[in-house]
Amino acid sequence: MGTDDVAAKLTEVHREYQQNGGFDDGDKITADSRPLADLKGFESDFIPEIVRRIARELGNPLAKGTRVKNIYVEKGRKLTIREIAKKFVANYAAKECKV
Repeated sequence: MGTDDVAAKLTEVHREYQQNGGFDDGDKITADSRPLADLKGFESDFIPEIVRRIARELGNPLAKGTRVKNIYVEKGRKLTIREIAKKFVANYAAKECKV
């Protein structure tokens, strides 16, 4: 599981969330989108669910009880999907998969 794989899956999942939520910006999401700043209706409450889903769908599910960190923000700055993917790999990818 590499950063590019995670970024692609994050983009896909965020598009789905936007479309399912009835927002019209789902097709505009790219790896440079900042979910917490750029996506209508997206809230930090969704982050743990998305992190767990990404881990599961990429074949490395998180252990039950794993505390999910907010990887969408760093020092108060809202991150892009590409930056979130790097933090995901650093925090949640299996040791042998880290880039």
